[in-house]
Amino acid sequence: MSRHVIFRAAAGVILAISGILALGSFPAHAQTPFKVGASPASAGDAAADYWAPWVTELTTHTATINWHGVSDGAGSIDYARSGFYERHHRFEKTVVSATVGAYQHVTLKNLRPDTAYVYRVMPSDDEGAFGNRAFRTMPVSGAFTFIVISDSHAQEKRFKYVADAIAANETDVLFILDGGDYAGWDKDVFWTTYFQYADGMLAKFPIFHTIGNHEYHNNGHPEGPPTDADQYHWTFDVPVNGALNYSFDCSGIRFVVLNSPDPNNANGDDPHTSLALAESQTSWLKKQLHNDKLGTFTIHHHPIWDFGNTTMNPDLQPWETLYHTYNISATFAGHTHNYQRYSVEGIPYFVIGNAGGKFADFNPGDPYPVGYRFGETRQLGYLKVTVHPEKNRATAQEVFVAWVKEDDSETATVYNPPIIGDVVTFPLKRAKSSSGH
Repeated sequence: MSRHVIFRAAAGVILAISGILALGSFPAHAQTPFKVGASPASAGDAAADYWAPWVTELTTHTATINWHGVSDGAGSIDYARSGFYERHHRFEKTVVSATVGAYQHVTLKNLRPDTAYVYRVMPSDDEGAFGNRAFRTMPVSGAFTFIVISDSHAQEKRFKYVADAIAANETDVLFILDGGDYAGWDKDVFWTTYFQYADGMLAKFPIFHTIGNHEYHNNGHPEGPPTDADQYHWTFDVPVNGALNYSFDCSGIRFVVLNSPDPNNANGDDPHTSLALAESQTSWLKKQLHNDKLGTFTIHHHPIWDFGNTTMNPDLQPWETLYHTYNISATFAGHTHNYQRYSVEGIPYFVIGNAGGKFADFNPGDPYPVGYRFGETRQLGYLKVTVHPEKNRATAQEVFVAWVKEDDSETATVYNPPIIGDVVTFPLKRAKSSSGH
């Protein structure tokens, strides 16, 4: 599909507002195409045998600092409130890792809510491996912004455009919600590329993770079976046989992360969805959605509604039913490598699979669900969501950072600055009779 073709199910044209470009209008100042550097090791501040630190499990009072190094390593973390560090040019506290191993996960405790921190990880065998990095703890209340990305497929190189754009242009983001498929296979070398490309992005923003089907892909053995998704478990400190669904709250808003790829229902090494896996999480999901929060978002790798089909994925029917029973704020997915937005009984459904995987085309004449509102392919990007709990409102902006001529092009034309390809504002809680955009 040409990059200028935008599919709409509704007849109305979405107009530019507040200086945002009208959809389908791409700027003349897009840069000359360039190719991602041949050496991924040059992408970050860490030595080639390290994964520069990333923050997970962020709350109002805690944050887990993670890094990957040598197999018999450990290390320590110096950290301080950013204001303290700027005034005194030193850290306030140090915590030492109690674990020896390549994958390190150290939790900082007794932090202050809605407070910026600076930290530095010092691996035991190379204390100068990393520079200073930052994060902000969650607020107790008030507005906040997060980013959603999915399907980076880092070894295909296009992800670097997205990660670099987030690192260069975003300053007010609290965390990143990732929909899975970090790399193409469950192998260290491919995940290394993910963290090298994502270095600048993860130096600023914590990440919440979701498992995708490619986390199980068995490099060199497409006939299967699927792997145990070892890199995902080790990277994000998920126990063996531990739950792959979880939830967290931020500023009165609930986020629910679900597990959609079923390794017991695989085509070779590729897990598909299954009704059994969805049903196994339904009771837990109902408890998460039956809450007194100011809004609820969900994310899972496989989409419920997808272009090319007029009906939903029947395996995920139990979740779809609960979404409307409890009238969630919005839901996010990836898996299909393009950007799509739906409105189903007033609830926004986003497919945000455009962080780097080989693109999937929209073909004129293909069927699509009645709730389809907007879609674009061959546009690398991310979704930026600003939430105002006290105003019962959220605004989602799909940010396009570069476009590719072919579905699998490694060369991309960068938008400088990035452009807004889609924008929608929606209530966090809505009456059952409300309709979408």
